[in-house]
Amino acid sequence: MTASASSNRRPRGRWRTRAVLAAAAGAGLATALVTGATTAGAATAATAPPSPFFTPGGVYVGHSLVSAWTTGNHSVQVRNLASGASFNAGGNVTDALGLAPAGSDVLIFGQGADGALWYSQCTLTGHCSGWVSLGGKVTSRPGAVFQGPNVADYSVYARGTNGAVWGRSHTTAGWGGWHSLGGNLLIGTGPAAADLNGTFVLAVGTNQQLYLSEAGVTGFRPVGGLTTADPGLAATAAPAGGQAALVGVARGTDHHGYYHRFLSNSPGWHALGGTFSTGLTIANQAGSTTTTTFGLGADSQVYAGTQSWSKYPPTIYSWIRES
Repeated sequence: MTASASSNRRPRGRWRTRAVLAAAAGAGLATALVTGATTAGAATAATAPPSPFFTPGGVYVGHSLVSAWTTGNHSVQVRNLASGASFNAGGNVTDALGLAPAGSDVLIFGQGADGALWYSQCTLTGHCSGWVSLGGKVTSRPGAVFQGPNVADYSVYARGTNGAVWGRSHTTAGWGGWHSLGGNLLIGTGPAAADLNGTFVLAVGTNQQLYLSEAGVTGFRPVGGLTTADPGLAATAAPAGGQAALVGVARGTDHHGYYHRFLSNSPGWHALGGTFSTGLTIANQAGSTTTTTFGLGADSQVYAGTQSWSKYPPTIYSWIRES
């Protein structure tokens, strides 16, 4: 992946790197429900550092920006960046996390030690439900997305044992069954999801290129780029005189961040700055042209950088340590 634009602010500090980008192309999977034991710990004020191996998660819950990461002991640490409060949500998670808002709460999804997909729902003050299994056999970080219009409308996607993307959707009627979106994802990478008048999924293929699909509408199509790490996907509101758009982020083979706004007048991948040891996650504030991207730096700490899409190219702000 080559840089065709530079960020206008330099990231803070020197960061190491360790991942890149990939995508999808078709397959089938029989998903068996598994009952494993994922523990749920009580929320505490203690702050556990991130595991150096997993992409951090990020999401806007209303106007509050929330980050979460898998710790070295496989529990989940959550930080409300608006208030600075931090709590541990427990769990026994063996990969990176997927986050989605549910009203004023945050939903946390992760692969359990039994290979099944598990989730917990937490308030921003640290009160969490027990961890619940969604079954299946997943092999990656999950990508979660709120779809609306109801608070209960959200979906989660992950790589299955056959390499394809599999998902489950939740509505006011509860959870639907597992269904396949196809694809053939690079081992070690998981899909990202965003909603823009439909649900879109961004993934890395076995050829290390990125692919995009509108779930249930189209198959995966190539969108360029080259990576071996988890990508991120978000939707931005329409700026004045412009249109709403999907934005993908990924760590390039040079370990720097890149973005792609999926509109015909802004093609290709462009420099986002930073140097990362994991994949990237991007969060969008509902109704806003603001996004925030998360990744681990060389010191295995979470860094966040904000982007403004009120004009194009976007305004890219400095990377700030958040863990």
